[in-house]
Amino acid sequence: MKKTIQLFVLLCAVMIWQSCGSRTEGTHTDTTDSVTVAEAEVTDESKKNDDVIAKRAKIEKASAEKAQERMAANALKAEKSPTYKDASGKVVYNKAEVDPSFTGGDKAMMNYLRDNVKYPEKARDNGVEGTVFVNFIVDEKGMVREVVATDVVGDNIDQELKDESVRVVTAMPVWVAGRQHGKNVDVNFSIPITFQLSN
Repeated sequence: MKKTIQLFVLLCAVMIWQSCGSRTEGTHTDTTDSVTVAEAEVTDESKKNDDVIAKRAKIEKASAEKAQERMAANALKAEKSPTYKDASGKVVYNKAEVDPSFTGGDKAMMNYLRDNVKYPEKARDNGVEGTVFVNFIVDEKGMVREVVATDVVGDNIDQELKDESVRVVTAMPVWVAGRQHGKNVDVNFSIPITFQLSN
């Protein structure tokens, strides 16, 4: 849509410039001002696009750094204490021999998130983008429970994005359970969910 508007403004500017070839010098100057305004509008739109690209690159870099930081913290946690007991007294592994996996693999999970995440209207209207990291437990039957949005990356991330992340993970279909010593076990797991507006 933005490219269509840019093209339209540029075409209008060219038509105005061409139509002024037979007019007086004073009129030609007015048209030049119009062309300059149209070019400024195109430049402003280009700058906005560059700003969005730079903002997204910053968020992507910060998300990757946060993911690495979280992985290191989780590895240290698993090393210090391979298991813990949840509020109900069930043993939960910080890291199992075989981690749980979304049924169908990572690609199926990405498709699920793409099809089921609903961008909150307020966040969309305010142009809010970013990544929400969600922690949860995949139990021995592959059910997702105890879903919590823990970390965020991005400017002005609001509660609506966190709530939507929790909602969509809570509604996930059954996973393939994690395994320890050949037995299904409850495992602590985490995924990032990135919210990015379409151009």
